[in-house]
Amino acid sequence: MIDSYTPPAGDAVAQLRARVAMPDAGAADWLAFGQTAWRAAERNRERRREALGALVRAYQLDPSCDPALLHTIAQTAFIVRDWALVDSATALLLTHDAADANAFIWRAAAVQAADNFDEAEHLLREAVRIVPGNPVALHKLALCVKEQGRFAEAEALLRRVLELSPNSAHALFDLSELEIRAGRYADGWPHYDSRIAFGDDLNDAHRALGEISAYWQGESLTGKTLVVYGEQGNGDCLWAARFLPALAGRARREGGRVIFGHDGPLRHLFERMLPPDIALETSLETRPDFHCGLMSLPLRLGVTDPAGWGGAYLSADPARAAVWRGRVEQMAGRTLKVGLVWNGNPQHIRDARRSVPVEQFEALLGIPGVTYFALSPGRAATVEPWRARGIVIVDPTGQFEAGFDDVAAVLANLDLVVTIDSGPAHLAGALGVPTCLMIDHVSAWFWGGETQRTPWYDSVELFRQPAIGAWAPVLAKVRERLQKFAAR
Repeated sequence: MIDSYTPPAGDAVAQLRARVAMPDAGAADWLAFGQTAWRAAERNRERRREALGALVRAYQLDPSCDPALLHTIAQTAFIVRDWALVDSATALLLTHDAADANAFIWRAAAVQAADNFDEAEHLLREAVRIVPGNPVALHKLALCVKEQGRFAEAEALLRRVLELSPNSAHALFDLSELEIRAGRYADGWPHYDSRIAFGDDLNDAHRALGEISAYWQGESLTGKTLVVYGEQGNGDCLWAARFLPALAGRARREGGRVIFGHDGPLRHLFERMLPPDIALETSLETRPDFHCGLMSLPLRLGVTDPAGWGGAYLSADPARAAVWRGRVEQMAGRTLKVGLVWNGNPQHIRDARRSVPVEQFEALLGIPGVTYFALSPGRAATVEPWRARGIVIVDPTGQFEAGFDDVAAVLANLDLVVTIDSGPAHLAGALGVPTCLMIDHVSAWFWGGETQRTPWYDSVELFRQPAIGAWAPVLAKVRERLQKFAAR
């Protein structure tokens, strides 16, 4: 119990937590706890929410205990994506000051999270009217416009932001994604490297390597050791791993050494594809001369044309694939074997937009002659009701022992994969498995725009939303494709 807990000397958060548990705790106590807990929370989601709850409690007890408290609550709720709280806090702020540009910006984020882009854009344009020439307001407006597929307008706004704030790494990074999406790789890759400026906040390997070596800018590797580290999400790593053999070839020609630093769920997949002269290290065993993020390789290697990069480059473990071949045949017999991924990690910032609602996804199920395989663990609550209604669907994930290695082994034994934009989509493409990829209206830059194919994965066919949230036309086309496959 908190009442009987004596925190160690100097543990300010624990001391304040114990204090607010007392019956006589006042607004000042809750405010101090919330402020201190937030500073100590770093990127811990639950601790941040605890801190936010404390700030709200302070406001409830005495709204005047800190003149900036309501702003702090709105901004903090914006950071943790508590959109209901953002909505209520900004409503109060705007009743006090109808020209509060920050409140308009935060409120727009909450509205946009509900896919109401017309209203979000209206709010952001009001913020820009109040603070014309403000780079933050213009940047938020650019992102809102981009999410509506108005890429040229979004790019013009980002270039205006960079005129006002030339050192804005985030604006340059967002610009790079528009350039890469449009196939302007020679412009986009250098700008994409702007993420290095905020990489310390995102990647522990980047921070640790930066303390002992220089970031590689493409210098000669003669007599040098370069560590390339995995970064961003699993999909990013799967996409960029294709460039490692080409990097090894360059190092070989120059007389240098390359080490791939990676210790994640994709490790064994990568080990199978690495050339013999690239070692994989799971910790900082070697002190390098240079380090470089995996996603910077296309820039460093001068890849400005994706032609020729779309073939399969990963492989499933042969022994594990053989085991799964027997299991899949036993489960599905001679039917068409189709893997399914309809939603992803809910912590992903775009998961709500990239995922297909379960009730809509059912439109793909029940096609005669098809056995479906759920590829994402933890979906039993969805799969079991489908099975109870007679849909032939298997959940093999309970037999997964090696994470992505098992996913790869299952994929290698399927006829087709139907997936949202996720790690398994990249894995299927990297393995060369025929894939129907369902993507939201404004998807990740990997998938370009307007086309049905991506040059990065020859086996992947793209099915795009024609408008924000419009999954029905996508599902209808994919169902038609499944029916044709099953009728062969």
